[in-house]
Amino acid sequence: MTATLPETHTPDALRDVKIIDCDAHLTEPADLWTSRVPASMQGRVPVQKTIDGITAWYLHDEVWASTGGNTISTGREKVLGAHVVQPFSNIDISSWDTKERLALMDDQGIHAQILYPNGIGFASNHVFAIEDEVERTTVLQVYNDFLMQTQIESNGRLFPQALLPIWDMDLTIKEMTRLIDKGMRGFTLSDKPELIGLPELPEAYFDPMWDLFNQTGAVPNFHIGAGARREDLEAMRGNIGQKASGTAGPDVTGVAKPAWRSFGKQRQLAVGATQMFMSNVRIIVNLCMSDLFDRYPNLKVVSAESGIGWIPFILEAMEFQFDEMVTHDHELAAAKRRPTEYFRDHLYAMFWFEEIGAAKLLEDIGINNVLVETDIPHPTCLFPGPREHFARVMKDLPAHAVKRVLQDNAAELYKIDIS
Repeated sequence: MTATLPETHTPDALRDVKIIDCDAHLTEPADLWTSRVPASMQGRVPVQKTIDGITAWYLHDEVWASTGGNTISTGREKVLGAHVVQPFSNIDISSWDTKERLALMDDQGIHAQILYPNGIGFASNHVFAIEDEVERTTVLQVYNDFLMQTQIESNGRLFPQALLPIWDMDLTIKEMTRLIDKGMRGFTLSDKPELIGLPELPEAYFDPMWDLFNQTGAVPNFHIGAGARREDLEAMRGNIGQKASGTAGPDVTGVAKPAWRSFGKQRQLAVGATQMFMSNVRIIVNLCMSDLFDRYPNLKVVSAESGIGWIPFILEAMEFQFDEMVTHDHELAAAKRRPTEYFRDHLYAMFWFEEIGAAKLLEDIGINNVLVETDIPHPTCLFPGPREHFARVMKDLPAHAVKRVLQDNAAELYKIDIS
């Protein structure tokens, strides 16, 4: 089953609005690493192979990563009922080619996109799994250079969020500085670095990183699923030879999978995806209960692809539990403000397919805290017709609120020129 792109039509209500899509994905092109490293590194970087009709990324002849969520096939048709189009040659070139992505955005009525990785996970945990330090650093920096090249080629319309080598804080600061100096707007982070043996985010180890975010205005982004270890994410995707540990896989003792095993593959995917949207509740609540924003008052943090419908409940729950549970003087002194105050001043969430959240909950969440996305080319992406969708679900809202959510919040946050 497929969906195709309709003729472009701009709803009158949005004619003067430049929509900024704050979560789309940039699929890694087949020659990303092999075309960018010297001869001495050939054979030491990921290479794309198609075996029995299934394309994946291989490193040292072992599966390293899938090609990610790709549901826009050649001919600009969205394939329903699957997580990924296979083989790679059947994926529409707009998934990675800058010129073709911009043409797709023009057809969709999208002015700019914030881009996240696709096949290689949503933070740097796949890269961390590479044991050789030279290979690990090369893979990360070559990837970030590809992102920077994409941003430059797009002439101010595509803004990929780079990976950070958080296992090495000195290298993290050097990489942040190198990329920010070139114009990088933000970075995508794991919300659970402790899963790969690192300290938790508010601990002193991460202070230099937070300080640089605070000083420069670069955006730390937490995409759903970004904290998953490579082996867990690949097992969840069903890649050959990957055995899960933690919460993702079939062989974990004492941990239930998201979906009942009696379900078919498609229904299991729907169940898992539905629950995944709310996985960012952990990072949002912890941030709002911490003193991180007292220490770094300029931080603006994004929760990507997590939806907004559940946000009002969490805001209310945090306030209730704070009053119920936080009573000792030293606990009260641990942060200067209440949880919802931190949320209002420092956090953003986003929606795409939702109707109730967009139509009825924006005031409860705060119009200054909401962004929009399409999630292209992932399953559940808004394709075709995101502009028409946003116009319909926001039709009863004041024009200033619509413009702020669709355009102004993102333009101010990511420093995007909309003149």
